[in-house]
Amino acid sequence: MSFRLFACLFLLAPAFAGTNNVIIISAPRLDDLDLMDVSVAADVTVIDRAAIERSGAVAVPQLLEQEANMLVRGQGGNASDGQLSMRGFGDNSGVRVLVLVDGHKANRPDMGGIDWQTLPVSNIEKIEVIRGGQNVLYGNHALSGVVKITTKRGEDAGLQIDGAVGSYGYYSGSASYGGRVGDADFLGGLQHAQYDGFRENSATESTTANASAGWYMNDTDTLTLRASGGKSYLQFPGALTYRQMQDDPSQSRNLGDEYSESWSGQATLLYETERTWGAARMNAGASFINRENSISGIYNQNDIQGFSLAPRARFGSEDNFWMAGVDLFYDQLDQENYRDPARSIVKSWADINRITAAPYLFAQRTVAEKTIINGGARYEYAGTDNRYVEYDFFGAVDPSKSYDGFVGKQGWAAELSVSQELSEQWNVFAGYDRVYRYPTLDETASYQGYPLADPLNENLDPEHGNNFEIGTKYEDRTWRVSLTGFCLTLDNEIAYDDVANLNRNIGATRRVGLEPELAWQKERYGASSRWTFVDARFDGGADDGNRVPLVPWAYGVTSGWIEPFSRLRLSASYTFVSEQFQGNDEANALRKMKAYGLVGLRANYALLDSLNFYVSAHNVFDEIYATSAYSGGYYPGSGRSFRAGMTWVY
Repeated sequence: MSFRLFACLFLLAPAFAGTNNVIIISAPRLDDLDLMDVSVAADVTVIDRAAIERSGAVAVPQLLEQEANMLVRGQGGNASDGQLSMRGFGDNSGVRVLVLVDGHKANRPDMGGIDWQTLPVSNIEKIEVIRGGQNVLYGNHALSGVVKITTKRGEDAGLQIDGAVGSYGYYSGSASYGGRVGDADFLGGLQHAQYDGFRENSATESTTANASAGWYMNDTDTLTLRASGGKSYLQFPGALTYRQMQDDPSQSRNLGDEYSESWSGQATLLYETERTWGAARMNAGASFINRENSISGIYNQNDIQGFSLAPRARFGSEDNFWMAGVDLFYDQLDQENYRDPARSIVKSWADINRITAAPYLFAQRTVAEKTIINGGARYEYAGTDNRYVEYDFFGAVDPSKSYDGFVGKQGWAAELSVSQELSEQWNVFAGYDRVYRYPTLDETASYQGYPLADPLNENLDPEHGNNFEIGTKYEDRTWRVSLTGFCLTLDNEIAYDDVANLNRNIGATRRVGLEPELAWQKERYGASSRWTFVDARFDGGADDGNRVPLVPWAYGVTSGWIEPFSRLRLSASYTFVSEQFQGNDEANALRKMKAYGLVGLRANYALLDSLNFYVSAHNVFDEIYATSAYSGGYYPGSGRSFRAGMTWVY
């Protein structure tokens, strides 16, 4: 272990070493939970409401690709489908990125992805993307980064109506109204979207409703309630061979009978207070998903409930303080699998619940006027009660495939960082994080209808490792320049072994990377470019030195914009993703997925201060490419498409 840690530091050093100095940089001060500022030593991107409205993005994954250079790996060829990837993770990368919606965890307890359709862009106020390990403050899943989504609240929102139409039968519409009455504000909205899909049998449809209410109790106390819910439908067109994709990427492997239909909802309650001794916050959340799936001849009903309680208190000033908190979670999963499409014959059922408790401490100390040191630690325990019953064709319980057992896992995280403000425009930081991730429910237990060699793999251990970062950022009225280097060494990484037919700890991996950003703007024009370069390899074992599958060595977004006159904004973007190995190809022996580059165009026009229009084109040159592939099965991305939309605020 010690050799690998020193190797990381050695590999990072040349990237930042100049002839006489080392360039490193700080992270900005995040408005963490409003009244509890924390200076986070990390590479952070904030996407505000203005950027969201200009983007023309129809779903959160597309917005994150455009505005934060996040890699999204989808299988349906549409903007509403896909799992997020940060810092060089391939298969199941989404379980290593924590997504919070108004402080409540959006990640499912299983490997299933987030239903982005039930999180409409029109209801989002701000997104913060925090790169790198953040386990001390945020816990499980925050191994490679955190995406914090804050939805709108009323205040002076007024009436807003949005609408859009586009290629392949896309259309969407939303309406919301909000305002303030005395010491309270309110907001309510309704959204609907429908899309036939670029590929055959890849249709999507969603209808959601949202509401929020806030009470400014006095000058120091606020209470905010947010809730949303709706119904969504998503078809799965399936994988194609390489030749099929080249001949016609829009075709489908199946007959349109593979889909997921779900009802979901979430509610959060946030209380914040500020006192002479510091500040405190109490966040409580609840969510549910009722999902019906029909995939590859497997028919099931999956019901998930999640509850969270997260009190946190800060003692001291904003510059020097210590913070204590505890995160409590309860996840409940009930599933029934059926032998027939009518769901009349039960094949098996599962009842699984997990309780997680994680106390933590964090401190910030300003040792000089502009030097900040942060440090903290977290202990986390997850106890999972697993019960699964499978029946044979005669209706009797099959004991060889059924199980009833309790699995308890525990781990810890730590961090230490220093940030320095060299001038009003220039900051530096360096930091260390001990990171971890617990197995999801279906990584350990076999209950989804796909039998594993060991139905309950109690020996599957959490991933854990060490993350090092150094970086710099310079920003003035014209320029924004940043560079972050990272090295992550990970033990016990979890991956599916298709030979052993089991999720297992594959051993050690190493990821070394650079994330540069350059942006320049004047009053009426500007340009920006943000990239990720990462070398992700196995470190030991039979695949020692091989690249981790589904991890491109480079990807980035370059864009430019111009405002010929005050109400018109024209912009263009180029997204590049380098070649990568297919999923399940740890031996690096299969055909590589080809690199691709996509060109996008967009025009925003403000007819009035309250009425805005946009038109956009995606994949202008209609390039054929795959967003993911597994053992010869390719999932094509969308072809050329166009959209037009409007927003009216009154």
